[in-house]
Amino acid sequence: MQENQVPSLEEWVDSDQNLNEKTTELFESNLPVEEQAREALTYLIKNYSLPEMPLDLEDRVGVVVAGANYQPISIYEQIAQLKFANPENNDPRYLVMTSAYLIKHGLSIDFSEQLQAFLGNSELLGLGYRGEDILEAEMIPVKKGESWFELGCTYFTKEVV
Repeated sequence: MQENQVPSLEEWVDSDQNLNEKTTELFESNLPVEEQAREALTYLIKNYSLPEMPLDLEDRVGVVVAGANYQPISIYEQIAQLKFANPENNDPRYLVMTSAYLIKHGLSIDFSEQLQAFLGNSELLGLGYRGEDILEAEMIPVKKGESWFELGCTYFTKEVV
């Protein structure tokens, strides 16, 4: 790995002995998959000071990370975005680990293709998020003329990555 190059998810886990041991212990345990994900989530939030929910972010001012603009988001939002971008990949362990990895390294995913397919000819107002449980979080693109509140969203942002 070159200096200033972002490690892959696997390289990140392998490079941190405590994280490697914790995830190995959890993912090889007999716990249900969702419980494994929740324990990993708790560990990652605590040990990496990651924002769990949108209100946990002190400010949303974009920063430059590795030469690219990065808009800080919470694990809740990142999980919802991952599910929107790839609805088939819904293993909660994948969602938790990938979300933590992306946030920790200042990376974002490109869901513009899925967003365009969802919007069609409509104009985007912003992104709504709904779901009380972090593993059930959903991102709902809100079209102009729609109410994010009426769509059942509890959080809304006009800042679109």
